[in-house]
Amino acid sequence: MVDLQDPLILAMAGYFLLTLIVGVWYGRGAGDGYVQFTLAGRDLSLPVYMMTYFATFAGGGLTMGIAQRAFIEGISAQWYAMTQGLAWMTMTIFIGYIYTFEVVSVPELLGRVYGEYTKYFAGAFTVMGQVALTAGQTIGMASVLSVVLDVDLSIAFWVSVAVFVSLTAYGGMNTVAYTDTLHGVIIILGMAIAIPAAVMNVGGVGAITAEAPQGHTNWFGVGLIQIGTWYLMYITVAGAQQQMLQRTWSAGSRKIAMMGTFLAGAVITGYGVLTATAGMIANTQGAEIESGMAFAWTITNTLPDAVAGLLLAAAVSSVITGADSFLLAGATSFINDLYLPLRGGQDELSDDHLVLVTRLTIIGFGVGAALIALSGIEIIVINTLGMGIMSVLFAGLVMMLWDGTVRESGLPAFVVGGVVFVIWEFYLGSPEFFGQGRVEPAVPATAAAILTIVVVSLLYDGERFDTDEVRRIASRDMDRLTAEEIRADDD
Repeated sequence: MVDLQDPLILAMAGYFLLTLIVGVWYGRGAGDGYVQFTLAGRDLSLPVYMMTYFATFAGGGLTMGIAQRAFIEGISAQWYAMTQGLAWMTMTIFIGYIYTFEVVSVPELLGRVYGEYTKYFAGAFTVMGQVALTAGQTIGMASVLSVVLDVDLSIAFWVSVAVFVSLTAYGGMNTVAYTDTLHGVIIILGMAIAIPAAVMNVGGVGAITAEAPQGHTNWFGVGLIQIGTWYLMYITVAGAQQQMLQRTWSAGSRKIAMMGTFLAGAVITGYGVLTATAGMIANTQGAEIESGMAFAWTITNTLPDAVAGLLLAAAVSSVITGADSFLLAGATSFINDLYLPLRGGQDELSDDHLVLVTRLTIIGFGVGAALIALSGIEIIVINTLGMGIMSVLFAGLVMMLWDGTVRESGLPAFVVGGVVFVIWEFYLGSPEFFGQGRVEPAVPATAAAILTIVVVSLLYDGERFDTDEVRRIASRDMDRLTAEEIRADDD
């Protein structure tokens, strides 16, 4: 039974109310146009861009996930975040290059370079991957709410689904980006203050390391190969996945996109140390819990209730921001890359129609993802496959930098990369090497796709694309969409 006078409950309730207020306020006007709804009018400021880029992964994976892994394996779990941050910082120049193409989705850009069939292939797998990611996030946030608030899991599940689906459908990228900013600021400041306080409250670093199981204090315990392939995997995430590049194209300028990506990466490089410490505290204090609750246990057992409630609310809300980001990305790709071509293109549909159908798609995908999560289907399989194929798309984008790439090489490369991914992950089981960790399947799959593009381009006398022409046509189409929004405002 929920105690409405509990400071922890009150802090969480107040924070969730603030999230709703911010989401509704900044989502005003999102329905004015398709570009406004999906890309926030391409006008995100540096602080907002940085925080929405950070918060997309700060919830389930970087907060709960790293604490869970550190509870089991120790401090080296922090590399899951540090490699991500280093990868994003590395990708700064490439992000600036990609920003110059004024498009709405990754499959759209690939289609302009490699042809329509490539766009459909990329669009289908992007949608599948994003819906699977959304499904995974819904279970994560519901589980935390259920345990912390002591309410039935099904109630927590449908309440959390209703909140993130309705907010996303209401305000699109504006709501997502500004609620991300709220969560990002609170969780960064909160973690920077709360985790050191938690360490002191259990006796300091020495007390934790003295009680840690053997190997838990080894910073490279996960293995050098694992660290290296995490880094390479996150290069592909930053460089090709819709939920990340949709933010890039929402930035107010190329400079904002580059600087914001770099700063978000810089923050994440140290964030994992804090969340891994939370997991180690739970372990060394003898917490008898399921590993996934390590973060929540540390926060609620080592900090004052009001502080714990605020931080837990920010963490759970960050999981929601992951869910709404994946949901918006999936709906955007579906409308932009599958629905629009079937309906004859942008010239045949009004801006109001596109916004309405995108909103309905968000609701449909959100409910669908929730039902998938509840069905008992092995979400991890769908999630892994979708994420892998989306990572393989990086091969197509990075090979745009090579003058020798031919248009006909794109689709064969993605098919080969997809096959390699499936074989590596599901048949070989992503094997470990020399006791230094597993090679993430996205790495050999992307390498195979790049090699395929090179081989096809060298052996086949196909059509080479003109990057400047691709950029010009994309800019023309974006101008047309923007002009439609201006006309709608004038009317």
